[in-house]
Amino acid sequence: MRDKIFEGSLIALSVCVLLWIVLGIIFRVMDFRGLGIAPVIIIGLVVEIVGGGALLYFWGKDYMSRG
Repeated sequence: MRDKIFEGSLIALSVCVLLWIVLGIIFRVMDFRGLGIAPVIIIGLVVEIVGGGALLYFWGKDYMSRG
């Protein structure tokens, strides 16, 4: 994975997660049993960490093979 692809993918992932959190808070998408907005924020953070980690793994794998 090239540097620009990694950069663009991580930015796109972050924007999607931010939209998920903001729209989830506005429209109360997952308001289960009085939990409030916590599930929306937790899911967004998990997706950001796991997705960002996967992108970083594949970028780092390609980066190390360039050597």
